[in-house]
Amino acid sequence: MERFLICNNPRCRFVLDRRVNGKSLDGAQLILKKCPACGGDWSSTCPSCAQSLAVKLVGGLPHSVCCGHKPAANARAA
Repeated sequence: MERFLICNNPRCRFVLDRRVNGKSLDGAQLILKKCPACGGDWSSTCPSCAQSLAVKLVGGLPHSVCCGHKPAANARAA
């Protein structure tokens, strides 16, 4: 199971980290069936390069590890 999920809506791109305090929240996508910011569906692939999504925070904002892109101009992470 993937650690990060991202909203499919290109205007939103909300990033959900499924780990809290180092522990996996396997049911996070069941609790949050849709993006809390816009209601979009979740994806586990990078929207820029279609690789498995891995994220690092740069200045507090999420960026894709695979290609270095910020998912959206106003992307947030939780």
